Amino acid sequence: MKINQVGVNAVNPYKKQSQKVEAAEAKQKFASDKLEISSVAKEMQTSVYSAERAEKIAKLKESIDAGTYQVDANKLAADLVNFYKE
Repeated sequence: MKINQVGVNAVNPYKKQSQKVEAAEAKQKFASDKLEISSVAKEMQTSVYSAERAEKIAKLKESIDAGTYQVDANKLAADLVNFYKE
């Protein structure tokens, strides 16, 4: 085994390693995901529920402020069970 390599052969392992690192970095720069939601989808999401939801939230706020909001424990438990069954 030679321990005193001189010349191009001694530099090659370092050069090969640096080329591998550069190639990996180049792959990472170009790899990216992109998600685009159409304007129609955005409109559907907001228009369908906005009026109904705003009305429901207003009623809930009124009942909470008045201290009359009551939670039906049986209905809540049944809804939780159904939610986690899906």
